[in-house]
Amino acid sequence: TAGDGGKAMAGYRGVATVGYGGTATTGFRGESTAGVRGTAIAGDGGTARAGNHGTAMVGFGGKASTGEKGQISIWYWDFYEMRYRMKVGYIGEEGLEPNTLYTLDDNHRFVKV
Repeated sequence: TAGDGGKAMAGYRGVATVGYGGTATTGFRGESTAGVRGTAIAGDGGTARAGNHGTAMVGFGGKASTGEKGQISIWYWDFYEMRYRMKVGYIGEEGLEPNTLYTLDDNHRFVKV
C-alpha cells in the first residue's frame, strides 16, 4: 500500500493499492487498485481497478475497471497471428460504463463480469 503518487508492487496473487496518481502492480492473479489518475496493472488472471481518468491493464483472462474517462486494456492470444494482442477500451465509449469490471469474450469483445 502506498499513498498519493506512490508505487505499490506485489507478486503472485498479491494485492497492491495506491492513492491519487499512483501506480499499483501485481503479478499473476493479483489485485491492483489505484486512485484517480492512477495506473493499476495486474498479470494474467488478475484484477485491475483505477479511479476516474485512470488506466487499468490486465493480462490474459484478467478483469479491468476504471472510473469516468478512464481506459481499460486486456491482453488476449491471437491464434491466427500466434501472438498476444491488447484490446483497449475507453470508458464512456461503445457502451463501456464506469466502475464496472470487464473481461473479454471468445470474440475479444468487452463483457461485464
